[in-house]
Amino acid sequence: MSRRSLIGRDQSVSAFSAILFRFCDATGVLAAALTDGEGETVDYAGALDPFDIKIAAAESAVLLHAVREAGALDWDVSREIIIRGAVRSLALYTLSDGYALMALLPRGAFGVSGRALQEVLRDLGEEAGLSSEHPVLRASERWIHVDVSTALGDCRRPESVWLQGGWCPLDILGRYIAGPHSRDLGYRVRLTNGAELTLVRERLGVWFADELPLGA
Repeated sequence: MSRRSLIGRDQSVSAFSAILFRFCDATGVLAAALTDGEGETVDYAGALDPFDIKIAAAESAVLLHAVREAGALDWDVSREIIIRGAVRSLALYTLSDGYALMALLPRGAFGVSGRALQEVLRDLGEEAGLSSEHPVLRASERWIHVDVSTALGDCRRPESVWLQGGWCPLDILGRYIAGPHSRDLGYRVRLTNGAELTLVRERLGVWFADELPLGA
């Protein structure tokens, strides 16, 4: 949780804000907020002014309501809405009971990491007892944002992963192209305790692991 992200908060840090902070760190979004069915901000995270985040969240809730009431092109069952803007872009992801995740993106952006989105929707759902029908949650892998130490002179080659408060050295078993982006690199690695897991470095330099092994 970055120091900058805590500056100017107008409410206490909660489990929700911790989840949203991780989402911001993993994606580079400007701000993120969880809104309820009335358009009120439950909690938020990001580097923008809290007032601006909450105004954007309220306006996005109005937009989402209008889309659901439109009754055209099956928009009432939309799971994701992305608006690409010249100043900022906006992404909305629906949850059950009228809740939604709002993300303010840099201008021209048109989406976020699917792995980061899976993690934040899953964690918000588990914390609040909510559900989502977004396709990223149907993936067989359970992605988690992790910190990785890389080789000197090669930021794409992992040497250790941060687990349970310390760096855990690893051996690389194999490497592959992970997903549709040629700059997403996947590694199958073995930890010092013998456990194996998959690490993926996305094109923005953020690392994800699949379900962490028990005891790791």
